[in-house]
Amino acid sequence: MIKDWLIKKRILVLLLLLFTLVTYSSLAWDVNNERLARWYINYASYLIDVGRYMEALENYETAYEISSYPKTRAEALLSKAMLLSTFLDAPEEALKVYQKVEREFPEKEEVAIYRQALLLFQMGKYAKAKEVLERYRKKYPEGRFRYQVEVLLREVGKAIPVKPQKPTIKREKEIPILRVRIGRPTGRVLVYASKGSLCIEKSRTCSKRFYIKSEKGHMRVSYVGRVTSEICFVSEAPIWVKTKVKKLLRGKVCVRPYKQRLLVINRVDIESYLLSVVPSESIASWPLETLKAQAVASRTYAYYQMLHRQRRLYDLVDNEGDQAYRGVTREHPRSTKAVRETEGQVLVYDGRPILAMFSANSGGFTADPKAVFDLSKPYLVAKPDPESLKGKMARWTRRFSVEEVERRLNRIGIRVKGLVNIYPYVVGPSGRIVKVKLVDSRGAKILRTRTTLRRALRLPDILMKIYKEDGRFVFEGRGFGHGVGYSQWGAAFMGKKTTYRNILKFYYPNAYLVKLW
Repeated sequence: MIKDWLIKKRILVLLLLLFTLVTYSSLAWDVNNERLARWYINYASYLIDVGRYMEALENYETAYEISSYPKTRAEALLSKAMLLSTFLDAPEEALKVYQKVEREFPEKEEVAIYRQALLLFQMGKYAKAKEVLERYRKKYPEGRFRYQVEVLLREVGKAIPVKPQKPTIKREKEIPILRVRIGRPTGRVLVYASKGSLCIEKSRTCSKRFYIKSEKGHMRVSYVGRVTSEICFVSEAPIWVKTKVKKLLRGKVCVRPYKQRLLVINRVDIESYLLSVVPSESIASWPLETLKAQAVASRTYAYYQMLHRQRRLYDLVDNEGDQAYRGVTREHPRSTKAVRETEGQVLVYDGRPILAMFSANSGGFTADPKAVFDLSKPYLVAKPDPESLKGKMARWTRRFSVEEVERRLNRIGIRVKGLVNIYPYVVGPSGRIVKVKLVDSRGAKILRTRTTLRRALRLPDILMKIYKEDGRFVFEGRGFGHGVGYSQWGAAFMGKKTTYRNILKFYYPNAYLVKLW
């Protein structure tokens, strides 16, 4: 009898120990995933800051998928909806996301209802906005947005319903001025003249060079002293700027205090900006028609950003986060000719400039943004692109040992142990592997390819095959970049036998050219 009791006791202890281990393992997994989800949300904010909206969208979706905490999942969705409505001209999609939050996340229901009402009001759908506002007032009579709701209800009552009209794009009276961030926020800046002298705008203070140093929320400028707001430098010739990067720039150079550092902004008209962008993004020896196509795509992209970032401190960054902008020293007569001969031409769809996405090489098949980024655009479609297969990075192969794949995944927070295999799980119409299934000693997990596996292994694209050979994972792929929209290497070969208009029509179907200045 005593022996049986001891056996039962030991079994009970073992079961309790096993339960504790499983619970601890599950908790550790949740905590790790939560930490990773927060990273994706924060990284999405950075991507918005540098204008990479589609990629930010994908990072919010990744955070939503991997987190098991309702608060984090709801935050990811609310941020995604704000991104859709503010930067991606997709208010209807944003409404669907807000409605999802209202249905599935009670703790964020109030915010979701209010934002729906505000968005509907901004869209001019006053009857629907009033309906949602009344629902908010009834459900949250003492809610945190009650005063805003009362104001909106008064505005809705005064608003005159208008018949929906197709938006028409307005011509600019002058060439638009862009605000281009130069480098990252820094502690010191040197600004100096390439010829003649350099002057502080709206001042008689001139010199060959000026040093600017960050000091506790303000800045110290040579010949001037302490400055608390933006200061701009002008010259008749291009201006040299030196931070951690060094560039010769057209237009004016402005510096302002920013989070205990200095923010450098180049205020330059869009056509002068393109003189550097086109040869920075393309090869100047490419066909003139290709360079013209790049000029229009880059102009459209920059104009789109300018219109969508008016409440931000800058419209674009000076690197591949937006478009490569290397300054006057990169300019070339052939690309300058392409810019001049397409001056003011912008691609438009439904009365608005398009988000003219482009990448280095589509790998022979352009990507569907709905499959890759979960957002459709009528002018960005998946289609065969055979000319891109003639260009660089059309085909590539990467090989990794199992241990290397595990190590790199673990480095970015994806916990993998005893990796057995990697399978395609969701494949888009272009053949891109949108999601993968990782099988390891602890089971299987479904992950978004771009934000996890591609990021960890630094793969050129997700248009690929994955298989094991001699104990190693082989990634055999095509293309470089996201593959959405214009393919620079495809356009390089198309330009040898067709016009820039046909190139643009191929990569941005349903969009049309308009001369806006």
